[in-house]
Amino acid sequence: MTESVFDSVTGPGESVWADMALDVDDDAVTERADSAAVDEQVRLLARANRLALVRDKATRHPDAHQGLDVVDVPLRCVAHAHPSCHFRWVHVTIDLSGTAGAKISDLVPREKISDHPVKITTTYHGGLSFSTTHLPIKADAAGTYTTEKDVYYPTVTSSGIDLTYAIWDFTARDGSPLHLDRQLRLLLTLPAAATAIGAELSMRAVVEADGVVGKIPLIGRRGASIRLDDVTEA
Repeated sequence: MTESVFDSVTGPGESVWADMALDVDDDAVTERADSAAVDEQVRLLARANRLALVRDKATRHPDAHQGLDVVDVPLRCVAHAHPSCHFRWVHVTIDLSGTAGAKISDLVPREKISDHPVKITTTYHGGLSFSTTHLPIKADAAGTYTTEKDVYYPTVTSSGIDLTYAIWDFTARDGSPLHLDRQLRLLLTLPAAATAIGAELSMRAVVEADGVVGKIPLIGRRGASIRLDDVTEA
């Protein structure tokens, strides 16, 4: 694999599933009255921002319905802005329509989460589902906050259950830059005989750049796959 700016963010068992090369979304530029005028300098600056999906080891489970399996796919969405830019909004789509019989059974995060940490667990009762628990933030005796193994999100919305695609939108809060290194989880139902999962990935974003009036819409697309002989059998 070619070395990328994301190689240093992967942990044990993780790999960069999709390192997106971004470009100006020209269709969005024509629709946005507040977008910057796009010259070659703006395009070069836009391309210096990167987005990636980092994938941990997937786990395959038998589904309650005969002939189907469920695959639990842990992901992280990572944004790496150019020093002169900051992200305001990121939109992630994972399209599985090219894999016959595949659909989204569950995904997290599923709702707007901003002020509280969450725990994500996977339960199995003849079928899989995710459980997300909101936890109150508690101060210890020294006045510091400890939330080990909890996950924080910016404002996020998602959709896709029972469909062939998953969508997440991450939005910066209170006008602040969007710092994105967030865990996602995806449960996919597919025929037990399937040998691979094919996906079309698209990541859209909006960045603001120092010295550039307006916002720059970005887009990146690529295909990706998960070989099912490379997942853990539960």
